[in-house]
Amino acid sequence: MSFVERIQLPVQSFFDIIIDSIGGSKVVISPRLNVFYVTTSDDDAISYALNLSNQLASAKIYHVVLFKVPLSPVNIYSFNATQYALLIGNVPANVYNYSGGLQVIIDGNVPRIRTQGSIYVSASGQINPSLGAFPNITNAMLQNYLKGNNVAVAAGATSLAVSLPLTLPNTNYAVYVTPQWNTSVWVTGKTTTGFTINFGTAAPTGGSALDWVIFL
Repeated sequence: MSFVERIQLPVQSFFDIIIDSIGGSKVVISPRLNVFYVTTSDDDAISYALNLSNQLASAKIYHVVLFKVPLSPVNIYSFNATQYALLIGNVPANVYNYSGGLQVIIDGNVPRIRTQGSIYVSASGQINPSLGAFPNITNAMLQNYLKGNNVAVAAGATSLAVSLPLTLPNTNYAVYVTPQWNTSVWVTGKTTTGFTINFGTAAPTGGSALDWVIFL
């Protein structure tokens, strides 16, 4: 069955393994494996779902695990073969899948994305915190591709024209410049494709360099 065919089915059918609640009891449902299991606890639900996930992963079958209801397990669980699984929904904090897979977690009001690989935001996609909130990024190396490191400036130059590697959506951006000689500096002529850096003191004999970075 193709991906397109699957998304045309009822929502429940789209997921391969589902942890849900019926009549106050947690249940594990797997349309793919034709399983309906009434669990005895939250830990039992996760353990059973993990077993089903490992069966599919061992068969090299890509699958989606939906945590449809909030869970409060006592133990810690690792979906070890999650290069084949996507975990989505109310995934508890003590359920991990860092071995190559992806988690999209809707945990209360704090969605999280976990992966060992790269997360790409294409086109004009954005990650926006709510008004008045501050994003908290830890244990990560941030790279800004709109920058110039140790850009050469010719001796006697009083300005430097910079061409950007891509076209920006508008000119409402900030440019920060650090020249490597003692001079005042300012930016003029901002366009969506570049800008000009000006120096109050010309670059010294032998030339020099500067660093610049743009923040949108």
